[in-house]
Parts: sequence; C-alpha cells; structure tokens
Amino acid sequence: MNIDIHPKTVFKYLLYLITFLLFANCLGLLSNFYFGHDHVYGLVPLFALNVENNVPTFYSSCALLVSSALLLFIALSHKKNGASYLPWVGLSAIFLFLSIDEIASIHESLIDPVKNTFNTSGLLFFSWVIPYSIGLVVFVIAYSKFLINLPRNTMVLFIASGAIFVGGAVGIELFEGREAELHGFKTLAFALYYTVEEFLEMLGIVIFIYALLSYITTQFTSLTITVKESP
Repeated sequence: MNIDIHPKTVFKYLLYLITFLLFANCLGLLSNFYFGHDHVYGLVPLFALNVENNVPTFYSSCALLVSSALLLFIALSHKKNGASYLPWVGLSAIFLFLSIDEIASIHESLIDPVKNTFNTSGLLFFSWVIPYSIGLVVFVIAYSKFLINLPRNTMVLFIASGAIFVGGAVGIELFEGREAELHGFKTLAFALYYTVEEFLEMLGIVIFIYALLSYITTQFTSLTITVKESP
C-alpha cells in the first residue's frame, strides 16, 4: 500500500485543524468570561491553549515531532546523495527538543532560577525568554549561511514560519508576562494574549511543515510512504 503525501493538501488540513483548536479555545473563553463556566464537563480545559497535557498541547508536540522527522528524512536523503546533511540533522535535533519541551514544559522550569538570578519583571516576567532568546541568536548566526544557500522559495518559507513562530513564542509572551504580573493570570487580556501566542506558534509550524514537504518534492521528486510485509 502506498500513501502519497501532497504538500498543499497537508497544509490545508493542518490549517483546518489549528483553526478548529482556535475556535474550541475561544468557545472556552466565552464560556468562562461571559457565562462563568470554566469547566463544562472538562471540555474547557481540554481545549484551552494555555493548559498543559490536553488536545492543543498534544497536537503541537506531534507537529513539532513531524517537523523533526521530515528534517531527518531530508538529512538522510542528502547524505545518501553525497550532499551536505549535518545542518539538517541539527535542525531535526532542535525540533525534537521543542517537541519534548512542549509536553514536558522544560522552558517553564527555567522561570524561577532565571528570575531569581536577574531579578526580572515586566516584559521579562516569564524569564525563560532570556536563555531561549540567547539560543535563538546563536541559532540565527550559526544557520545564516545555511538559510541563504537554500532555494529561494524554501528560504522565504523558512524565514516566514520562523518569524511567525518566534513572534508568538517570544514576542507575544513578553506582553503576556507583563499582563500576568500586573493583573494576574485570570484576566481576559491575559487569555487573549496566550490565545494569539499559541495560534501563531501553531501557524508557524504548519507553514514550516509545508515548506519541508515542498522542499522534498522539489529536491527528491516525491515523498511516498510504502507499507508492506517483510521479505
């Protein structure tokens, strides 16, 4: 049995999926802030974008894991063809870490030690953004040549997806942290901040997966998954 994967089709259905998750989260916000029901048989926390170990978290972790797997596929294909592959391996490892972080919330465990060390507040209330931003700068410097040498369409999609993802994960997080410090974690403004943050992260990864699949189809003709019995 052959399973053909088409980039535009995958992109379309992933967009549908994250739009559904956004809609479900917004229904939960409506239920909580306008009708005073923050549970509704567990449905509100099940689809809340800021709650761990629920449907959006599982989706985001899986999407990052798929990105890691596609990057590894590209790396192995380039290695087989005698082309440069180590940068792709590095990207695969980074996205594997991000997938684990999404489930285990590794970045949140850095908040207290970093805050206690640097006495951060305001925009840096969620102080994990400091070490992750430093890591981001190192990554951009290390991968700048790699990005420039990519096919133009792939480079544009990589940069766009990265800007959207980081804009949510770090950019919106700064304002989210200030809101949490000033008014707490249960305000409508805080909820709107984390909704935009998480949706931008998911959208960034959807675009990145599309970019990877498109790169595969242009560089290696196609991506076909074959399922058959062992010889």
